[in-house]
Amino acid sequence: MAKKDASPAADKLNYKRTTLIGFGFMACMLFWNVYNSYVPVIFRAKLTELLPGFMFVPLLVNAIMTIDNVFGVIFQPYFGKRSDRMRSEKWGKRMPFILVCLPICAVLFTLIPVAATVKQSVLSIILMMSVIICFNFIMSIWRSPVVSLMPDFTPSHLQSDANAVINIMGGVGQMFGLVIGKVAVFALGLFSFNATFSALHDSLSAKTDTLGRILATVDPATAPLAASSGATPLIEYSGVLANGIPDQYRESVQNFIDSSRDALYFNGTHFFGEAKEGATLVAQKMALQLPDGTYQYVNYTPIFLVAAIIAILCLLVLVAFYKRNKKYDLSDSLARQKGEDEEAAKKKIKIRDLPISKEERRSLIVMLAALFLINNATEAIVPNFTNFALDTLNLPPTSSTLMMAVFAVSLAVFGIPAGKLGRKLGRKKTIMIGLGAIVVMFIIYLAVSQIFAGSKTFVWIVLWIALIVGGAAVGCVNINTLPLVLTIGGRDYVGTFTGYYYTATFSAAITGPLLCGLLVSLFHGDYNYMFLFCAIFFALGFAVITQVKHGESFELTEEELKQAQMADD
Repeated sequence: MAKKDASPAADKLNYKRTTLIGFGFMACMLFWNVYNSYVPVIFRAKLTELLPGFMFVPLLVNAIMTIDNVFGVIFQPYFGKRSDRMRSEKWGKRMPFILVCLPICAVLFTLIPVAATVKQSVLSIILMMSVIICFNFIMSIWRSPVVSLMPDFTPSHLQSDANAVINIMGGVGQMFGLVIGKVAVFALGLFSFNATFSALHDSLSAKTDTLGRILATVDPATAPLAASSGATPLIEYSGVLANGIPDQYRESVQNFIDSSRDALYFNGTHFFGEAKEGATLVAQKMALQLPDGTYQYVNYTPIFLVAAIIAILCLLVLVAFYKRNKKYDLSDSLARQKGEDEEAAKKKIKIRDLPISKEERRSLIVMLAALFLINNATEAIVPNFTNFALDTLNLPPTSSTLMMAVFAVSLAVFGIPAGKLGRKLGRKKTIMIGLGAIVVMFIIYLAVSQIFAGSKTFVWIVLWIALIVGGAAVGCVNINTLPLVLTIGGRDYVGTFTGYYYTATFSAAITGPLLCGLLVSLFHGDYNYMFLFCAIFFALGFAVITQVKHGESFELTEEELKQAQMADD
């Protein structure tokens, strides 16, 4: 039965084998989700400490977060081709890359937050950048080979179903990455009898200011006028309330402690979260300073370490799988090699040389421009969301990543309905519905966050609605853009048009975070304007896509579409 399953004539996918292959992609997605969630917070804190008052810190942070995309564009295709030519009697074509590079990545990954604990800011940043550059380069070596394992072990006509299984495993890795902060806190809590583990647990659970610096905690009801000795308190009171906090004001101060504001002002009647004419500073959150005068930051090492351990466990599963199943590797067949050569040749064709009409060529160019604009928005959300939640919602990354998990679940759940909607209403209309919905929701949230800034509960409710609706809306867009592009080219040029598609999206993954970081910087680091940036680019994409006149044909089979989608990985 096993031999039949390995044969190109097999008509049933081996789900167990495909799931085991997916552990490699699961490790890859786990790394990226933890990286994109926590590295922006770490770098923002360090750069702000090094460059106090510098308005373009958000831009610098987002520039750092594009390194992985730049390396992906430059190195990933090269090492994917190298893995095609690899010959290993024991480990085949792909596994040597994975066996060597994944453990190196796990070590480098853990060293990122370790480098952040160095007290000297310049040295800490240099060490972090060195580790991150090495990590991104090594990741770009093994990502293509790990994704290529599935087609190596799956006959062509079964790769549609196999790709769905691989994507599910990647989704599992993403979800692990989004909840791993809570997992690390829980794990450390089990070893609270140990002083080191207890300190790490307290660090991850501590209140922080908007830069991720730990705040000392002092009961506002008994706090003195100012710090008398030892650690700087959470709240430093001004002389306005020299005799302590009167009962009628304690609730306001406690609400201030729980808010995202860094200072509380009093004008004789009302409290304000920002300085106004005639207002006097009443209370201010103070970061904990160590005896040497440096600030104490949250130590995220446990989170990165847990992620690295899970990734190594994924590798062990993959190694055990390959040892038992390498006889089913189809990658050396002459027919398959011929197919790969044909695909490579097709990808070299330029747009002006394609055998399509002038109108179809125009629709292709317009659609690629729309994709670039749309992905500028989607790619800007990931590296900025944890900093946004820290500033606006007073949520540490261990909690804000759970919000992104809700967005991801909404996107995944609406995937199948979005595909059916595309078939019923048409791909272009479905994409436009998705873009319109997300623009409206983001604008509503931005308006509410500015007008009703004092109503934390209302802002939260609107944000949750925006995340859920936004996930479904992005699903409408993502599910239908690739088939629209591929249909313009027709069945004979799936490989070529897939290349065009991912050229547009990868380019946006580089420019999106940079442009968003610039906008946030111009608005003095207010990460709420991330939603303005996204709304603008989604709206521009909506306007451009109205000019697309082709791509509604349904000639592409589901198998051909799924094979094209593999190019994303």
